[in-house]
Amino acid sequence: MTLLLALLAQAQPVDEFKVDQAIQRGVGFLRSAPSPAVEFAKIDDSDELILLTFIHAGVPGTDAKFQELLKKVSGRTLERTYEAVLQAMIFEELDRVKHQPRIAQCARFLADNQCANGQWSYGEPTEFANDAPQGEDVATSGEGADPKSSTPAAPVPGAKPKVVKRVAVRKMKPGPEKGDNSNSQYAALGLRACHDAGVTVPREVLERARKWWTSSQHPEDGKDKNAVASGVGGGIRGWCYNRTDVCEKTHRPYGSMTAGGTGALVIYDHLLGIDWRKDPAMRAGLNWLATRWTVTKNPGPTELQAAGETELYYYLYAVERLGLLCGLKKIGGHGWYEEGAQAILGAQREDGSWDDGVSRSCATWDTCFAILFLKRATRPLVATEAAGSRK
Repeated sequence: MTLLLALLAQAQPVDEFKVDQAIQRGVGFLRSAPSPAVEFAKIDDSDELILLTFIHAGVPGTDAKFQELLKKVSGRTLERTYEAVLQAMIFEELDRVKHQPRIAQCARFLADNQCANGQWSYGEPTEFANDAPQGEDVATSGEGADPKSSTPAAPVPGAKPKVVKRVAVRKMKPGPEKGDNSNSQYAALGLRACHDAGVTVPREVLERARKWWTSSQHPEDGKDKNAVASGVGGGIRGWCYNRTDVCEKTHRPYGSMTAGGTGALVIYDHLLGIDWRKDPAMRAGLNWLATRWTVTKNPGPTELQAAGETELYYYLYAVERLGLLCGLKKIGGHGWYEEGAQAILGAQREDGSWDDGVSRSCATWDTCFAILFLKRATRPLVATEAAGSRK
């Protein structure tokens, strides 16, 4: 066993000073790093992902690079699913009251682009997304000062402004027949951000999305279809990319899609008032991750590389989301944050970046995902928790 694996097995406490140093070095890299296009998704750049990372890394809003990214993102027409999701997350973090109209546009884009089977694809522009629906004045859960009060309250660290207007968004047009599980897991993050900002989509959208995740789970060997459909007893099952022109017919689950899918499912359980602890599909996904646990590769094989050693940081960010959304300190007896953080800290390059060396990934994306993991950027599914808390 190598020294690194020995340290991981011991799950040593994480040195927060080293974490902060690594994050600052990563931000330094991102300041001058390229903002690559995602050509296969028809996305022109990665500005939203970089800006979201800056927000969670604590880059001040007055920073010149921050302002440059914010200006570009704010003036952009919503055209693709990832953009709409990340913008919803960005503006909910910045000020969910001030930016509620923009967040509502993101919600409408996501509602209109939901596929017939409950998934999301890369998405297409919808003329209805530019119309921000009017909201109803009604106080909802949130923290911070009451905007109707004439006396400003003292700021609360990590707090968000109280939502006082709820906006209901309708689905105005049908989406395509089917999509993929990468866009779909991110769509759940966007809808959660919209919900936290007081913007809701029709319950049918949430139910259709949840049904997709619970009905498309796969056992390790690609067999036992009855168990997949029933979800009885939990078992050990997960998800793959699940797009027929990419996946093999066996649809074998792997790490990034199983962690992301389980995280998406807990969001829908939460939004629909379902106890995720009693959800067999949730248990099955957690069981799969526990049995295949690793923080040194994306456990596979994936569709892109038979060895499964691809998109490591994309996988680790999915693990971070799942761990915080569910309030889990351990997955399968493993301290997911301690082990993951140690692996990430040990892999940072001299220029401050991270890069798993896979052609479909790149240093910009991997650095963003690594920082988001280290910052514990995902807000738990509890209204009073502070974003980025390291408790």
